[in-house]
Amino acid sequence: MSSLSDQVRPQNNSEPDVRMLNGPLVVIPKSHSASKLRQDRDFWAKLEEKEKEREIQAARQRLQKELQQNRDIYNHGYFKTPPPHGLVTFVAVQVKNVAVIWESNSADTVIRAMNRYSDIVRRATRDFRGYEVEAEEESFLIAFQQPLDAVNWCLTVQLAMTDTKWDEELLTCDDCIRVFKSRENGYDIPRLIFCGPRLQMGVSKGKVDSVYHYASGHMGYRGTEVYRTQGVCRLAQGGQILINESLWQDLPKDHIAPYVHREVGSFKLEGFDNLTSLIEVLPQALEERARWFGIICAECNKLIKPKEGYVKALGSNWHTDHFRCWQCKKVLNGTYIVKDQKPYCEEDFFQYNAPRCRACNDPITGGFIEAIDSTWHPDCFVCQRCHKAPTQDDNIYEFNALPYCTECYNTVANGAT
Repeated sequence: MSSLSDQVRPQNNSEPDVRMLNGPLVVIPKSHSASKLRQDRDFWAKLEEKEKEREIQAARQRLQKELQQNRDIYNHGYFKTPPPHGLVTFVAVQVKNVAVIWESNSADTVIRAMNRYSDIVRRATRDFRGYEVEAEEESFLIAFQQPLDAVNWCLTVQLAMTDTKWDEELLTCDDCIRVFKSRENGYDIPRLIFCGPRLQMGVSKGKVDSVYHYASGHMGYRGTEVYRTQGVCRLAQGGQILINESLWQDLPKDHIAPYVHREVGSFKLEGFDNLTSLIEVLPQALEERARWFGIICAECNKLIKPKEGYVKALGSNWHTDHFRCWQCKKVLNGTYIVKDQKPYCEEDFFQYNAPRCRACNDPITGGFIEAIDSTWHPDCFVCQRCHKAPTQDDNIYEFNALPYCTECYNTVANGAT
């Protein structure tokens, strides 16, 4: 496609020059020569940018119509899977940096790529008994009754995306470029580990509420597990599958397609207070992808660069200045105490989690005495009338849930002061 600047030519007559730029008419007054306007690079850059935006918008509308037609084919009649219920496993998947892909390629190339991607997703959804809940041009939310089907779906789709023949124009984009496995493992023929659009995948399982849409005859879902799955997907890198650890522990591993896995740590997802522990799973044929994903900070969910220091704690990795007390947010450089998988400095742990003395109500940080269904500092466990600490030979009596020595107990029990 020629640039906009090439579409305007100097005119010899005095009439205004009028040109169509695949959109509104552009009128160039005779007082402005084409050569002068051509020198204004910002002007032409803005026009070209707007023209590109219009082309992308039109292409996306065209793509949406084609994707809806494909969805109708896969989700009706023989191919339709009944919607899962009860405990549902969700897979959220999206194309990494889809906006960059649109800007770097022609509209026809991107449309063909997105159609191939959606076809791969929907064929696998049919084959592994999935239910398409939501679909956009670059993202899907798929529900499964069986977690095993969900995991095998992810492995199959990642392999299919790598094995698909993509347009050469698309493969010049940084987010779709071919990457080959290194030959250090003895392979004579280079093996692809990335090729084409790279998919982020998140998998989680939980109980959700189903919502039937009568107008479309389609089942939707709502609940925290849907948001958790989408959060895990956003955390994943292009070509990576991240699975909630609680789901992974219950899977029959011998029924999963050939795979490799590793623990990647616990992360704070947007909208959730507690950390979510995640497992990275990859097809065995693509195991070298793990070398590209690196280490992610559990606090900021960003890559820890090779020269940056980090802390390994609680089964996760942290930037050194991101490993902080859960309560006061002070950086933990030395000793810390863990409760409910959350790190605390000593001061805040004892302040908010240590047992409190029945007498003074201060936190107990050292030795203590358990008596009368309560906890006491050793110095606070004294007769409540004479304030003397009991010895080994003394008997302690309870009156109104408080300790008394023998003499004082007889006094207060008889009503004397």
